Amino acid sequence: MAFLVLVLIIAVSYLVGSINGAVVLSKVFGGGDVRNEGSGNAGMTNMIRSRGLVPGLITFLIDTLKGTLVCLIAKLWVLPYVYSLATVDALRPQYAVYYCAIACIMGHIFPVFFGFKGGKGVSTTLGVGFVCCWQTALLGLTFFLIAFLITRIISVGSLTAAVSLPFLNWAFAPEIKGEPYAVLIQALLVAVFSLNIIISHRANIGRLVRGEEKKLTAKKKESNL
Repeated sequence: MAFLVLVLIIAVSYLVGSINGAVVLSKVFGGGDVRNEGSGNAGMTNMIRSRGLVPGLITFLIDTLKGTLVCLIAKLWVLPYVYSLATVDALRPQYAVYYCAIACIMGHIFPVFFGFKGGKGVSTTLGVGFVCCWQTALLGLTFFLIAFLITRIISVGSLTAAVSLPFLNWAFAPEIKGEPYAVLIQALLVAVFSLNIIISHRANIGRLVRGEEKKLTAKKKESNL
């Protein structure tokens, strides 16, 4: 029973992750699917470039909050119930919330509702990170902003944050009584977040190596004059 409930909450996490902010907004407000514009990515950066700053920021909020909400509900209510049914170490809420987080991120990158073509998972990683270990998420965001402000390139900020996450989580993840390797396990689980971000940015890495990656600029409104 415990494993069935865990599978169900992981599946729900994936489905919630599949609600892609960029695709939803671009279809609701007209103008066509944002994946057919700009870089073809369904994320905040392409929304800013293709539709403007405000739609991009709304996309960021949707993709971040969906990760926070699904993991918060799981951690506070569902996962403690799962652990009460089967007191197995792997089912501890402190670990299992990472399973839900990974599923949510994968849903964002490979959304079942949108042909498995989504975003790169950065905003959603931030959202789930605030529930898994808020210190790691906050410092990861800080590293992102520093790298971005220096280079004005979103992918540099994203990759910088991704590389830092496992080390930050190792430093700040809470210890669990009776679990000597709890911090290491949590760091390894968050490393999956990092790996997803790095893999999803492989094209950006290629452009960075060639010096072709563009700096972030918002779409300018056309003048009626």
